Amino acid sequence: MKKISINKNAKTIFAIIVSIFSALILLRFPAICAEGVVRGIEISSQTVVPSLFPFLVLSSFVQSSGVLDFAGEKTNRFFGKVFNFSGKAGCTVFFSLFAGFPVGCSLASSLLSQNKICRNEAKRIALSSVNAGPAFVIGAVGTALLSSVRAGVIIFVSLSLSSLMIAFLSRFILPSEKITQSSEKSSLSLSESLVSSVYNASKSMFIICAWIILFSCFLNIVSSRTQSDTFSVASKAFLEVTSGCCALAGKESPVVICAVLGWCGLCVHCQVFPYILKIGLNAKYYFCSRILHSMLSSVICYGLFKIFPYQVSVFSTGTEAMVKTFAVSAPATAGLLLMCVIFILDLDTAKEM
Repeated sequence: MKKISINKNAKTIFAIIVSIFSALILLRFPAICAEGVVRGIEISSQTVVPSLFPFLVLSSFVQSSGVLDFAGEKTNRFFGKVFNFSGKAGCTVFFSLFAGFPVGCSLASSLLSQNKICRNEAKRIALSSVNAGPAFVIGAVGTALLSSVRAGVIIFVSLSLSSLMIAFLSRFILPSEKITQSSEKSSLSLSESLVSSVYNASKSMFIICAWIILFSCFLNIVSSRTQSDTFSVASKAFLEVTSGCCALAGKESPVVICAVLGWCGLCVHCQVFPYILKIGLNAKYYFCSRILHSMLSSVICYGLFKIFPYQVSVFSTGTEAMVKTFAVSAPATAGLLLMCVIFILDLDTAKEM
C-alpha cells in the first residue's frame, strides 16, 4: 500500500513541477509562444483542415449510413484469406490509407464498441492504420515541399505498402477471434447520417488542431532557444510531422522525409492515443509498430526512387517552407458533393412520405 501511495505522490509532484515550469516559460517568452500558436493555426488552417476534414466527414458517414457494413459483407472472403481479417476490418484498413492519421483508429474503436469486429482485429487496425493521407503526402509534401508530384506519389505508395505489410504480419501475432456479429443495421436516414457525420468530424478536427497548436508553440520555444540546427530539425521531426517535413525539405533526402511520415510524430500519437486506450492496445506494441512502419517505409521508398528517380528541388536553407496544400482534395470534394445530393434527395423523399 505504501508503494502505491508513493507512486501516486510522485505523479502528482511531477505534474506540479511540469505545470510550474510551463507557466514560467509562458511568462518568460510570451512573444515566442504567441508566434508558435500563430504558426500552429496557420498549419491547421492551410494544411491539416483542408486535407483531413473532408475525410473525417466521409469516414463517419460510411459507418453511420451502413456503407462499411455492406462493403464488409462483400469482401469477407478476400480479407479472410489474405489478411485473416473480417470484411469490415479489412475495409477499415484500406480506407485509412486514404483518409489520414486518426481515422483508422477512430473507426476501429467505434466498430469494436458495436461488436462488429473482435478486439484483436481492432488492435491490428490500430497497428497498421496510422497513415498520412494522399492529400497531405502528394499535395503538401510532394507538390509544395519537393516540387514533384512523382515524389509525393512514391512516398505515399511506400507508406501504404508498409502499412499493408504490418497488417499482414500482425495476423501471426494477433489472430482473429470468432465473435457473434452484430446484426443491428444503421437506423439513421442518409440525411441524418450526413448531419451527424459533420458534427462528429468537427469535434475530432477541433481536438486535432488543438494538439497541433500546442506542439507548434512548444517547438517554437525549442527552436528559438537552441543554437544547434540539427537538434532543432530533429525535434521537429520527432514531435510534429508537418513541421518536421518542412524543416527537412531541401536538406535531407525524400527517403528521410518518408521515414518521418512513417513515424508520424508525437503530436499524432497524442491524437490517436485515446482510441488506443479504448481498444486496449499496449502502448509498447503501438510505438514498436510506428518504428517498424518508419523503417519499412524508408526502405521501400529508397528502392522505388532507385527505379523511378526524380529531379530534386533545391530550397533555401535560410528559410523554412510553409506548407500550403489544396483547398480541398479532389476525391473528398466529389464525395462531399455526392453526399449533398443524397441529402437533398432524401429530404424530398421524406416530404413525399
